[in-house]
Parts: sequence; structure tokens; C-alpha cells
Amino acid sequence: MLFLAPLATVADVQARTEVEFTAAQQARVAVLLADASALARQRVPDLPDPPPATAPGVVSTAVLRALASPPDGNKSETIGGHSRTAAHEGGGLYLTDDELDLLRPPAQPPRGVFSIWTT
Repeated sequence: MLFLAPLATVADVQARTEVEFTAAQQARVAVLLADASALARQRVPDLPDPPPATAPGVVSTAVLRALASPPDGNKSETIGGHSRTAAHEGGGLYLTDDELDLLRPPAQPPRGVFSIWTT
């Protein structure tokens, strides 16, 4: 079985939030990083090696989003006068289309021979 390193580190995620992670949260972040990286590689099969410079930010953002999702999977919750609705159906760990585009290799310009006919 081939092991691929996560596309971001716990330190990458920590650098993108003001919340100081406990040891238990760091362990959860590590698991989510592995899951998000596997998801990215599955959704972008032509992910370059080495990955693009955008990879740590993209994967860290997905992990932070998963950490902010209600742990019980609720789509919305209301406490007193405060209401919160998940931005993504089902919440959890996911990558947006824009994030996936940031992981894809740049489009190659068309190449080949062509003719232009004039009359």
C-alpha cells in the first residue's frame, strides 16, 4: 500500500486560525488532513507531484470548515436568539469546485498543426 503524505500539516491549519488547538484537536486535525488530502487526490487524479503551492491552503480551509461544522451533522441549529445554518448540505469535509480548480494543473495551450483557408 502506497502512503502519500497529507497535502498540508497541522501547523498549516493552526496558522490559519486564531484558536489554539489542544492535543486532542491536533489529533483530529491530523485525521481530517489525511482525509481531505485523499479526497483531493481522488477528485483531482492528475494532481501534480509536487502539489501546487495552493494545496496547503485549500486542504487547510476544508479542514477548518469541517471543524466548524456541527459534530452531530445538523443542518441548522437555534440557541436562544442565535441561529446557524450549514453552508453545505450535510456539512462535514468537502472541497468546493473553486478549491478543486486551485489543485488542478494549469490548462495547456492548444498545440498542433492547423490550417486557415482564405478565399
